[in-house]
Amino acid sequence: MRRLTLLLSGIAALLPCQLFAVQVGDTQEDVLNELGRPAGQIGSGTTQVLTYPTHVIRLANGKVTSIKVTTASPATPSARATPAPATSPATSPKPAASPAVKAPPLVWTTDANAAQQQALAENKKVFLFFTGSDWCGWCKKFDAEILETTAFRAYAAHKLVLVKLDFPRTFKLPEPLVLQNRILSKKYRIDGYPTVVVVNPDGKTLGNLGYQPGGPDPFLMALMELEAGGAK
Repeated sequence: MRRLTLLLSGIAALLPCQLFAVQVGDTQEDVLNELGRPAGQIGSGTTQVLTYPTHVIRLANGKVTSIKVTTASPATPSARATPAPATSPATSPKPAASPAVKAPPLVWTTDANAAQQQALAENKKVFLFFTGSDWCGWCKKFDAEILETTAFRAYAAHKLVLVKLDFPRTFKLPEPLVLQNRILSKKYRIDGYPTVVVVNPDGKTLGNLGYQPGGPDPFLMALMELEAGGAK
């Protein structure tokens, strides 16, 4: 019996995906019953994306269509810990080079109309960031934990036109900017900060995003799912 138990434990360790309760074809109600409320949720038409600490679940017409793991697999640490053979020095400079790669700094504009024109010319998405830069604690966490990371900066440089729509309390913006930000806030029905609205080059709204725990990876996964849903 002891040998059988050890054997079954070993097989289970090799099949971690089967331990995840939610499966393709489950309903949204099944997902919420199994995993509870998601850390982040976005929707566009009949497509929804639910973000959990370890998984991103996409639903269409109320049913799960894909499940993506956002954490490293158990095999990753052991593979990384295995030393490279001494006979293949050509492979060693590769890991050493990655820390030296620096993503460009974020380039923000406050002119939403100009950003839309730039997005159309460069075939990029418009990233409308509604924030209270001088008072909103979650906005500051969003900046530090997601927007200012190397991963997000690298993605934004190639994919996004960034627009900061600020609603400060300790300083005043120029009146034209205040008016623009208020109009856009009403247009997109913003009821809290931070809120990100992602817009296609042609002006079509793909959906909303907000702060998510876990660093840039879950946020970027949700952003890419949202973009993919809007592209179909």
